[in-house]
Amino acid sequence: MYDYVLQYGFDIESQDYIQSIKKYLKNNGIQDRERNWLPHITIDLYNCKNQHEFINKLDIMIKDIKEFYIDFKNLNTCNDETLYIEPYNKKQLMDLKQFFNKELNIYMLEKRKERQYIPHATLCTSDTLDKSVQLANNKFNAFTAKIKHIWIYNRDMELIKEYNLK
Repeated sequence: MYDYVLQYGFDIESQDYIQSIKKYLKNNGIQDRERNWLPHITIDLYNCKNQHEFINKLDIMIKDIKEFYIDFKNLNTCNDETLYIEPYNKKQLMDLKQFFNKELNIYMLEKRKERQYIPHATLCTSDTLDKSVQLANNKFNAFTAKIKHIWIYNRDMELIKEYNLK
């Protein structure tokens, strides 16, 4: 289990576009097991019983992170159940992931420390992946999204803090 999940949040236009694809899938019979998050890219999961300590650390870390753009050019799948939109230009995401790993190492879940980081925006987690891919391909067009926020949620999906990147 984890105490917090850290996520990148998109600008409203990108959120709306991703949500429109998710809604299209749902309206066409795709049962999604994904938690009902806003569209996002997960940074990682963390444990820290002292919320004040964790947020103070993030306040210092995030103050100099600027908003940035990510190009999404294609759909991809993993684990025979998850359909996602894959970012094309990942360098900034990967560099920031290394920064978060270094600074938040003591809070990272042990089982995730060796896990390969694959930044993505999930569209659905479903038992009908082939149908999901076919439907999503009808609706998806390449787009550029702005990473505008960093969000901290607790395990109950309650927003703890939103950082608005400048």
